[in-house]
Amino acid sequence: MRATVAFGILLILISFATLSFAAYALTRGGRGQRGGIGPISERGIHVIAGIRMLLIGIASLVAGLYLLLG
Repeated sequence: MRATVAFGILLILISFATLSFAAYALTRGGRGQRGGIGPISERGIHVIAGIRMLLIGIASLVAGLYLLLG
């Protein structure tokens, strides 16, 4: 029981960190930078990474809440 609660708290903390990095990548990442990967600009790379981090953060938050409330 204690391990489940501890793991739920850990997942919620991870989700807060992931969501903050996702917000930064979506709002500020890649602006004013040159380069990229082939046809994808640096800003495009940050948008893709931000969306991926956003989905992982939401999944971690849902899993953490499930473990705490379940």
